Amino acid sequence: MTSAARGAATRPSTAAVVAPWLALAEITMTAPLVIGLRTARLVTGGLFPSARDRREIRRMWVEKADAFSRSAVVAATSVPGPATAAAVLAPIRTRVRGNARRLAGSR
Repeated sequence: MTSAARGAATRPSTAAVVAPWLALAEITMTAPLVIGLRTARLVTGGLFPSARDRREIRRMWVEKADAFSRSAVVAATSVPGPATAAAVLAPIRTRVRGNARRLAGSR
């Protein structure tokens, strides 16, 4: 088997290479929206946050820790490659998308 044939056999698909970049682009565009929505909610809440605002603040921290720890586990236990990159971004992407939907009021 020639080296070209071996390289072609192990080459990832285009979709596998593009998927992490699309996930990263979605996170990059959606995260500022979530930050803006949360900031607006907290600023308009006044000096003493309501129970709803305190839950949102707590949720913000808990979700970040959960998403990034899940991503770290995937990164530490997987073989490097495009599929791993997509899997590492998946927990973060899921949280960001869910928060954008919830905070914007759409379902």
